[in-house]
Amino acid sequence: MKSYTTPYYHTSGILVEEIIEGETLEQKIAKMTENNEPIKSNIGLLYAERKDGVLPGTNIRTDRWEIATEAMDKVSKSRLAKRDGHLRIEEGGSPTTESGMAENGGGN
Repeated sequence: MKSYTTPYYHTSGILVEEIIEGETLEQKIAKMTENNEPIKSNIGLLYAERKDGVLPGTNIRTDRWEIATEAMDKVSKSRLAKRDGHLRIEEGGSPTTESGMAENGGGN
C-alpha cells in the first residue's frame, strides 16, 4: 500500500493589524469636482515640444544597450580611479600601499 503525506504549508510571521479601504476613482473625481480642486499629477510628460525633437528617453528606436554600457563604463572608471587612489604604483614598477611599503612585505 502507498502511504500519503499531508502537505505542509509554510505560514508567514507577518500580521496585518489595520485594513483601510481606499477610495475608488469615481469617489476621487466626485470629490475633486465638488471642491473645484485642480488635477494634481505626479506623472511626467511623455511628449516634448516639436522644436526639441524626440527625446532619447521616449524614443522607441534608442539603443538602450548602448546607454547601459556607457553608464557601466562610467561606474568602472570611477572604481578604477578609487582603486588607484588606494594602490599606487611607483616608478620602479612595484605596487605599494598608502604607507609606502611594497605589497610583498616591504621586501628589498
